[in-house]
Amino acid sequence: MKEEWVNPFLTPAKHVWEMELQDELHVAGTDLVSNQFTTDDVTAIIGVSGSLEGNVLYGFSGGTAVAVVSRMMGEEVTTVSDEIGLLALGEIANMITGTAATRLSQIGYPCDISPPVIIEPSGSRFTTVGGPQIRVSFSSSLGFFTVRIVLFEKAAKD
Repeated sequence: MKEEWVNPFLTPAKHVWEMELQDELHVAGTDLVSNQFTTDDVTAIIGVSGSLEGNVLYGFSGGTAVAVVSRMMGEEVTTVSDEIGLLALGEIANMITGTAATRLSQIGYPCDISPPVIIEPSGSRFTTVGGPQIRVSFSSSLGFFTVRIVLFEKAAKD
């Protein structure tokens, strides 16, 4: 996976987090991880198709998910297992991925995204295709969350 495919997610993640949640977001680390993993308390998955294909997976711990939904709803919530809370987390993932897809298109990789799929609770085992994932860990006063990116260039048809 190319660095130029990962970088378009970093600034949008920071921008969306700060605009929607009024909270600073910091990159805590980046690493190459296996294509097999166990989901976080809440994981939003968004598919990417076009000249690049793959998935972007957003993982939230339970505490982070509750804090994010509370901030988005403007009131304290104790769980995110209802549809409104899960939709709020999916919308954060959707906004980040949509902005990243626009940036990828601007550098020559036009692509579309699918609506988010939300997996909760934690413990589901997933395997993504296309090789290892780039995992970017973020921190904020609301907690930690991760973005796992696995993209590959679509083979040209003969």
